[in-house]
Amino acid sequence: MRIGRDAAGKVTKIITSQPGAEVEWKRLAGDSKPAITADELMQKVSDAAGGEAAWRKLTSRVTTYTMNLENQGVHGYGKVYSKAPDKYAMETTMTALGKKIATGWEYFDGQGGAEAYTFMPAAEKYTGTRLDDVKLANAFYGILDWKTLFKSVEIKRTGKLGDDECWVVEFTPNKGTTYVEYYSTKTFLLRKREGVITSSTSDQKIPYSMTFDDYRDIDGVRVAFKTTSYNIGNGNIVTTFTDVKHNVKLDDKTFAPRKP
Repeated sequence: MRIGRDAAGKVTKIITSQPGAEVEWKRLAGDSKPAITADELMQKVSDAAGGEAAWRKLTSRVTTYTMNLENQGVHGYGKVYSKAPDKYAMETTMTALGKKIATGWEYFDGQGGAEAYTFMPAAEKYTGTRLDDVKLANAFYGILDWKTLFKSVEIKRTGKLGDDECWVVEFTPNKGTTYVEYYSTKTFLLRKREGVITSSTSDQKIPYSMTFDDYRDIDGVRVAFKTTSYNIGNGNIVTTFTDVKHNVKLDDKTFAPRKP
């Protein structure tokens, strides 16, 4: 690798060499700015997802899903329960070779929560940064509340996701872990998220990514029916929604501890 400099000694390019090939990487202009502000992007993202008026009409959501752990030969199915402003619960059944191998229950009641699976020795209670991240992830109107949930939202650059050019945006929450999201410059729909999974019991941080596809209009809002998540521990997990219902009456007792 070689460094190219101008007359003043400033680095202008990096040249990577290997036998039979040489690639030159030019430095971007330091004063280049995104063609859109964070406030403008937030408005366009909200509008693309259905708009604030449509979102505020919703108070709950029940989603039925299937999942495929592609690298483990495991499948699954279950339901997700969400209730404004930030309650969440998920029940999961896992299968392999046509047999049930595990069940799980995760919940967050707005203040605290935990996850429990039959292959775990005990339920893991959310604490510390993990608790902050769970609360943030389940903000029902989060798509409308960038200004209150985050101390900074910075558009870093544009980047490619397949053939889709995207705004690459860094979110630094008031409480929780910083992450990056990709929004299409054409549709302004969320296409990808990158971050780390924190632990309630250790300092371990596991990088993850999620891509969002197959957006459909449900009750005036846009919902991604296919999500592909990846982390080094589980590989690819493809989750597909089979049914989405809004404004289902959910008792607060739904969001409570339960043995899987």
